[in-house]
Amino acid sequence: MRSERAFSLIELLVVIALIGIFLTAITLSLGGDRRGDELAEESQRFQALLEMAHEQAMLCSEEWAVQIEPDRYQFLQLINNEWLPVENDRLLRPRDFAKGTELDLELEGREARLAVVEEGYKPTLLLLSSGEITPFNAVFLADDTERRFRVTGDLLGELSWEVVDS
Repeated sequence: MRSERAFSLIELLVVIALIGIFLTAITLSLGGDRRGDELAEESQRFQALLEMAHEQAMLCSEEWAVQIEPDRYQFLQLINNEWLPVENDRLLRPRDFAKGTELDLELEGREARLAVVEEGYKPTLLLLSSGEITPFNAVFLADDTERRFRVTGDLLGELSWEVVDS
């Protein structure tokens, strides 16, 4: 009698189940925190747009600003002593924060309360032609992720982005 060695059906099912568990673990670890990644992207976009508007203000010798509300922000320009929204600019158009995004904002070292502007336009951050900006710290956070990101601007117009330890 010759004995043939082969895998039983149960052994094959156990191996397939283990492979499935390993693949799931790898996929989840690579997939990461999608909401955190979106929040990082949103905060980096905010910084990049601020830098672009700041440069535009200095190059054109114009006074610019950003109006920040709890769920959106838009760029403003001082025209005839009146703040008006920037028009006809695809990049500096009004932007909504992603649903669930919160912004903790400090202006000149003090906590700022963001509110919806009912009438007219009210600058939150000034981007001056002299190169100065309103000093600020803006921390982007969301309930569904532990990750936080900070965009900081100083009086001399230097902007930075960083991950905040939670």
